[in-house]
Amino acid sequence: MKYTLIENRSVNPENISCNYFSPQEKLLDNIEVLIASFKGTYPDGSLGRDYATFISKKVITGLIDFDPDCVILDFRELTYNWGNSILRVFQEIEALKDADKTPEEPAFPILVLVSEKSKNGIVSLLTPATSNTIPNFIFEDINLAIKEAEKRGKFWLDN
Repeated sequence: MKYTLIENRSVNPENISCNYFSPQEKLLDNIEVLIASFKGTYPDGSLGRDYATFISKKVITGLIDFDPDCVILDFRELTYNWGNSILRVFQEIEALKDADKTPEEPAFPILVLVSEKSKNGIVSLLTPATSNTIPNFIFEDINLAIKEAEKRGKFWLDN
């Protein structure tokens, strides 16, 4: 049988974009921090499935291309209210970066940067129902996030 090939094309949803950044300043022990910055509007609920795929694909591409010691998911310019599909990015980072780690080794550090556009949705998604405090990996200040990324990246490398 003779097969005919058709080109597969990935879906890139409209109204969302991604840029990669790193601090220009040299960090402790040359720790490399990747900031994957997303801009646009993430649709609510299951309508966000293709957007979650886009976010995951961009973050994983950034991790492969830049090989950082910590990643900051910058959702300050992303309007996000609710939807579980975005959790995929955390699962895929873990599958890529933590696949060979032992239980004694720390997980690859992931920090999240939010603003009023995304804070309520992200915090409610990533905070256990029994907790009233914001997780210590969610930040609103880029400088505080980078400082923490430097610390967690060093810990990840050293352990």
